[in-house]
Amino acid sequence: MSLIARALEEVGIATTSISTSRDITVAARPARSVFVDFPHGHTTGRVGDLSTGETIVRAALDLLTSTTADLVVDLDLQWAADDSWKIGVYESVPTADGGSTMTDSRVERYDAPQFQAASDVEAAAESHAGQDCLVCIGIDI
Repeated sequence: MSLIARALEEVGIATTSISTSRDITVAARPARSVFVDFPHGHTTGRVGDLSTGETIVRAALDLLTSTTADLVVDLDLQWAADDSWKIGVYESVPTADGGSTMTDSRVERYDAPQFQAASDVEAAAESHAGQDCLVCIGIDI
C-alpha cells in the first residue's frame, strides 16, 4: 500500500495509513502513517470498540494536513494492561533474574532490496534497465 500511496502523493493526492508493524512501515516510507502497537488484523482496535477505532482513524486523518516527509506517529494506545499478548508473536527470551522479555525475532528489515538468489539480482537489474520496472508498471507516473 505504501508504494501506491507514494505514487498518489507524487501526483498531488495526500495519503495516510494506519500500521501495526512499525518496522515495515518505516521501511516502506509512506508519506504519513499512525502506528498502533496492536496485533495484526486489529488495526483499529477490538471488534466493537468504536471509541478506540474512531481515535485511531481521526489521528490518521489529522495527518493529512502535515507536510513532514516520512512521518510515522506512534499513538499512545495499549492493546492490554501488559505485553503478554505478544507471546506467540515475538520470541520469549529468559532473563538473568528468572523472568523473560519479548524479543522481535523476525528477519531484520533493510532499506535496500534483499534478494534470495543471484539470479534474482540479475532479473531485478534487467527489469530496471532504462528505468522501466516490470514490477512497477502501472504505478510509475
